[in-house]
Amino acid sequence: MKDTPAKLARSFVLAWPMLLAGCLQPMAELPSLERREVELRDRAAEAKAPPPPIESIADPALARDLTAMLARADKAEADFAVARSAAQQAAGAARGKEVGSESWSVAQTRISALDAPRRELAQILGDLEELYVARLQKEAAGEVKPGGSDQIEQARQHVLALLESQDQVIGSLKASLAS
Repeated sequence: MKDTPAKLARSFVLAWPMLLAGCLQPMAELPSLERREVELRDRAAEAKAPPPPIESIADPALARDLTAMLARADKAEADFAVARSAAQQAAGAARGKEVGSESWSVAQTRISALDAPRRELAQILGDLEELYVARLQKEAAGEVKPGGSDQIEQARQHVLALLESQDQVIGSLKASLAS
């Protein structure tokens, strides 16, 4: 059985009211496509914001752990800044050069060098998340006083913002070589 243009036209005429009905649903039931508040946040400003005050934590062991983790995060960020400078110079020299050229290869190597401090920061974020979950469990069980989890979450948000800022730098450097 072959579809003729007349049969297709009839099928379309019969399907038309159902298609139109789907378009006429009230808009209140559909989710908004506007940008959400979390998408409007300035991650770069959050990354530059100082980490939470550690001295306000009543638990000395938690304060010591957070201080050590934030010191590691500061070192990873400083290492990233040094590597970023070299990568930006190399990427600038490679702009407009052929893929596979000497300057392009050097730029790719310098951009790849950014992965080591970024990986360290990602490890710190994972450590903070584990610490956060463990602290919440201890607080829920009544083993420790509530409150330390708030500082861990602030530290986690700080490290996450640093990580996202680094991701943007790496992405923009890679994009500059692609054009």
